[in-house]
Amino acid sequence: MSLEVVAKVVTSSDSAGASQMAGNTQDKRVNDQKLRSLKDGETLTESLLGRGSGSILFRRQGSVTTALYRYSIQKKSKYHTIGPYKSTPSSTGLTLAEIREKARHLVELHNAYGDIKAHLTREASDEAARLEAERIAAENDAKQGSFADLLNWYVNDMRRRGRMKADQVESMLKRHVLSNFPDMARKPAKEITYKNIAQILRIVRDSKPAKRGKGNSTLPPETSMRSTTDSVHTYLSAAFQAAMKSMESIEIDEDDIQASDFGITFNPAAAVKPLSNVYKGETESLEQLEMSALLQHLDTLDERKKAIALSALYLGGQRLKMLMDARWEDIDDDGMLMYDRKGREEPLLHFLPLTPRVREIMTPLLEMRTSPDGPFALTENLVRADYTSKIFIEAGVTLSEEGRTSRFTWQNVRATCETLMAGIGISEDWRAHVLSHGRSGVQSKFYDRNAYLSEKTQALESWGKYLDELRDGKTRKGIKVLKLSELRGKQAKK
Repeated sequence: MSLEVVAKVVTSSDSAGASQMAGNTQDKRVNDQKLRSLKDGETLTESLLGRGSGSILFRRQGSVTTALYRYSIQKKSKYHTIGPYKSTPSSTGLTLAEIREKARHLVELHNAYGDIKAHLTREASDEAARLEAERIAAENDAKQGSFADLLNWYVNDMRRRGRMKADQVESMLKRHVLSNFPDMARKPAKEITYKNIAQILRIVRDSKPAKRGKGNSTLPPETSMRSTTDSVHTYLSAAFQAAMKSMESIEIDEDDIQASDFGITFNPAAAVKPLSNVYKGETESLEQLEMSALLQHLDTLDERKKAIALSALYLGGQRLKMLMDARWEDIDDDGMLMYDRKGREEPLLHFLPLTPRVREIMTPLLEMRTSPDGPFALTENLVRADYTSKIFIEAGVTLSEEGRTSRFTWQNVRATCETLMAGIGISEDWRAHVLSHGRSGVQSKFYDRNAYLSEKTQALESWGKYLDELRDGKTRKGIKVLKLSELRGKQAKK
């Protein structure tokens, strides 16, 4: 028979004791001596202060005495284990003081929640749910791409869409963003703020322009870093916008980074006000005699290479990417259909007439179908825009070393074409149609489907006649090509 000793001794015949128990005054508390004297199977109880607070039950089993908190719910006893009693200094467990402290905490739980076990079960479940949510959040954070991942994803997306500026954009973002801000590049893309973007752009704006290529001593234009800043701003905004617009792409392997991996819901770059008055014309135009020297130089090239370069000029200075991609199926007796993809998701159809003079220049390309794809080829493959651009870069180096021209690239030549077309009287509107310049306005964008074949033909015939004159060394009076320094001087005086 087990022996139960209560801190306040009560017997069924001791009504006075019963009255004292109701007060739960703890006259006689359990002590270490009593606990150490318990025998196997015996119990000892210590009532806790406060009505309905319950008691501590000590139970000896073998050599271990265990403390339990005993309380009642709707007159039904409940037990919650506190822990083993530390009977000797060298044994494990809790001291009597520690057991009583834990018991007081359990009394608080009982008073607050009733069933302690049910409460602790709920609490453990809530904690497990919290930890699981933290684990999932950590996994998601680990999955979510960094700022650097976003920029690399954007460049790769440009390549998938055939954007010819992808390499240029990649180089600019690496130089001005990823290299300058390595810590920011490692941050999750969704944590980038408009203040971060503004910080990047201020550094770009205040930096010094890169030196020109080897052997080129030409000073960079004064506003070059403003235009560079504007370009970086544009690319950053486009990257965030693209990630927001296209959350998933079936063209990308499932394991590759998707736009959804960035969790972008806001475009911080779009919240930064762009620089004003950035582009004031940064590309110098050649003078008439310089253009004449270029034409004469191109006449010295081999037949097909000359035909490719002269076609770009006699067609008005078209975008090389658009022109070099021309296909046989898009060329007929009337002219040539091209696809202007610059800055567009859907290409703009651009039709150019092939005047008799242009067909004459293109004869080596049209008659000798070297490539099955299109006319602008030296082998079975079409030449790239950068190949044709290099022809003009090399011409600029050669002619400048000879003292016949300043150093130039295709960008200068293209600007020269429009400058000189204006000089011989071809209107701005006609030039826009010839060169596929964007025209704003609802009427132009949605309702004007005219190919302007007659106007383009007249413009290209006039242009071809003028270029022939320049090839013969003849210039026209009344055409003055202003240098940028002269233009800026005039603007400063206003």
